[in-house]
Amino acid sequence: MMNYRQLTVFNYKITYYAMRVFGLYWLFRQYLDYRRISRWPKEIYEPFLSVQKLVFPEYPGPFLYGALLLVCASLLIITWFRQSVLLNFCIFLLIAVINFPISLNFSIGHNNHLVIMGYFMAIFLLPGKMTKEQDYRWVQYFYLGILATYSLAGLSKFLGIAKNVVKHTGRMTWLDPGAAKINTLDNYWMADVRVPEWMIHLYDHEHAWVVITVGAIVVQASSFLGAFSRRYLTLVMVFLYIFHWYTDFFILADFRDAKNFVLISLFPYHVFYPWIAKLKVMSLKDAVVR
Repeated sequence: MMNYRQLTVFNYKITYYAMRVFGLYWLFRQYLDYRRISRWPKEIYEPFLSVQKLVFPEYPGPFLYGALLLVCASLLIITWFRQSVLLNFCIFLLIAVINFPISLNFSIGHNNHLVIMGYFMAIFLLPGKMTKEQDYRWVQYFYLGILATYSLAGLSKFLGIAKNVVKHTGRMTWLDPGAAKINTLDNYWMADVRVPEWMIHLYDHEHAWVVITVGAIVVQASSFLGAFSRRYLTLVMVFLYIFHWYTDFFILADFRDAKNFVLISLFPYHVFYPWIAKLKVMSLKDAVVR
């Protein structure tokens, strides 16, 4: 059995390679989104950040964007076999640039920030260099960087509730019955999509939704603690996956890539260690027999 430090390092070593596979999937997703957005009139392209205006003053053409995708994909494959801080930095930089025309084009989307943060936090984490138990602290920083984004969002919700309650603003907060229902209705209305009847009836249990919502905010705000506890990290991983599924389906917030990234970056791969160890022993015995 591995202790906490050992399994933390073990989990990241697998996460490193899982991120390379996920990265190729993510690039393909960006290519599909790029093709979809490319059909829109060029006049509506509006860079969101100053650096984006510098890099892409106009919506990029297919050859330029395709070249960026191919270079990034090549680096992901190369770093599977050759671990390098410099190449990791280039991957992070390319992923951030590739994201510009997709998620920061007139505020089309907002889910790739987690992916970018994950590759940023992993720049210096090379599995081949992680040979000591003390290296688990670097993995904790990796988890902390990812989870801090959720904790800050949860804390901001609590501050918003406190502000409205203390100042008696009269605005609806997550403590009000019906807040979750109205949030869904508002998002479906903005998207000009009809809300399914079964979903409306599901929100009839208003007080239960208050408890569910407040509980979710508590877990969201405290998710950073998962960086220091494997059990809580697994709980947070399950919660965030369900949370993203809910926001995607009930609020029409597209967090598809974030949901998948949470799963591959926080997954407790150590549960497979007994089988991996058994396979190693069997392979060694087979080598001795031969």
